[in-house]
Amino acid sequence: MQNIYEMLRDVCSRNKDKIFFVRQNETYADLLTKVKKRAVMLAQRFGIGKGDTVAILAGNTPDFVRSYYAITAIGAKCLMLDTGLAHSEHINMMKRTNCKLVLADDSHNFDSGFKTFNIETLDDTDENDFSPASVNKSDIAQLSFTSGSTGNPKIVGITHGNLLGLVRGAEFYTHVVKPGFTFYGFLPLYHIYGVVINIIVPVCMQCKLLLQPVLKPQEFIKDWKQYKPEVIPAVPRIWEVFYKKIVDSAREKHMWTIMRIIVSCRNILRWIGLGALVRRVTGPVHDIFGGRTRVLVSAGATLKPSIRKFYEKLGFSVGDCYGLTETTGPALFNWAVPNPNGHGIHYAGPLKGNELKIHDPDKDGIGEIWFRGNMLMPGYIDNDAANAESFQDGWFKTGDIGMLDSKGRLVVKGRKKQVIVLDSGKNVYPDELEDLYLQNNEILAAAVFEYVIRDKIVPFAVFQVKPGTSIEMVSLLVKASNLKIAPYKWVNHFAITTDELPMTSAKKIRHFMVRDMLDKGCFTRNDA
Repeated sequence: MQNIYEMLRDVCSRNKDKIFFVRQNETYADLLTKVKKRAVMLAQRFGIGKGDTVAILAGNTPDFVRSYYAITAIGAKCLMLDTGLAHSEHINMMKRTNCKLVLADDSHNFDSGFKTFNIETLDDTDENDFSPASVNKSDIAQLSFTSGSTGNPKIVGITHGNLLGLVRGAEFYTHVVKPGFTFYGFLPLYHIYGVVINIIVPVCMQCKLLLQPVLKPQEFIKDWKQYKPEVIPAVPRIWEVFYKKIVDSAREKHMWTIMRIIVSCRNILRWIGLGALVRRVTGPVHDIFGGRTRVLVSAGATLKPSIRKFYEKLGFSVGDCYGLTETTGPALFNWAVPNPNGHGIHYAGPLKGNELKIHDPDKDGIGEIWFRGNMLMPGYIDNDAANAESFQDGWFKTGDIGMLDSKGRLVVKGRKKQVIVLDSGKNVYPDELEDLYLQNNEILAAAVFEYVIRDKIVPFAVFQVKPGTSIEMVSLLVKASNLKIAPYKWVNHFAITTDELPMTSAKKIRHFMVRDMLDKGCFTRNDA
């Protein structure tokens, strides 16, 4: 295969009568037909052809998926616009990429000065007029910006070859994610993980897709109960929220202690014939997700190890992926899966055709994460300076700091720019501390960053806490957590708030904004 349209055509031809869009009850044959019609409309009505740029500004609907495949099938580049950005930022992005057309839905349509077409319009074209462009692996399929800044964000160009590398990598998991499984699609489609998990992977793995445009947990739960998806991808923040809700519910029923004991001893209990006891404890949690969920995928940020272990103990297969837009998303999975012959193994590593290494590790094995392979973008578009800074001998410098544990799993410590270097020269990694403090049920979110107190560099934390949680209570929780780590890492200075901390569209905490809010006195400090 040379491009993703060939992949789409191949899968659709082999699964014509099987359902793809669950909510709409549309088959793979329906998908291919509507992709062709949309492609014909783009070519005939707007003159879109190979090399042109077409933007999509829309929510999670089947029209987004169809349009993505249609744009790329005629050799055009799909510009992914973040619906959470200001229109001035959208315009800046469209100008920088010489955008020829914008496909937008009603809720995101605006006067941009560019040609605009309602993405939800039915196409009355003839699919027989469709002729796929001659597209090679090296041709750009999509354009994404690394930042919403109106200054000079970098443009990532993902090629058809990058996406086919993803398809090849997904083959490793066909014994875990089986044809016919339903993917739950609420990750925003404009994000690289939305593309990977909602557009490419469900198709190449011959699965179904249940799209959800509304980001409300109550809507998720309603869908899970009705449609019972087998695969639920989400950002770490969502898994943290459900973790807290599960723990709260168990505490209210005075079942938390017994629940922890039973899931920790689950293998022994099953071995001695008490599997029913394990199911009695874990069953209600599985019922939350619909009862048939096999796989939980965490994407877009680092999943705290304690959260991953919690869900694994409950019997879920947790695919914790690491990657960036530049690496076409999941450069690496930390995933405990059985291999095809049924023997349990722990697979940890990059997808096939890719490599990852820790560059210049210190005595603890910690260094910058470097990556290369068939999923790595060829380079930032029209940005020689950024490419010179980011690439070395074919390796891409991710800017993330991490290490490989004894099982070969990647442990991400945080962004290189966010590592806290104390006056003593010792390094403190914010991700490690945030995971530690989030294990306290009263703390809902945590942001740890470098701060100066009395001319001394220290790790400072801002915690989002449950309503009614006093700063005295948080002080006790922090002190108890500190005893689990080396004294030089201790957080002794912190602030609390009951408001949600500022986050990106991928639900990553914006640490620089939290710090600015701290300076402005927006939080209650323990050292005030």
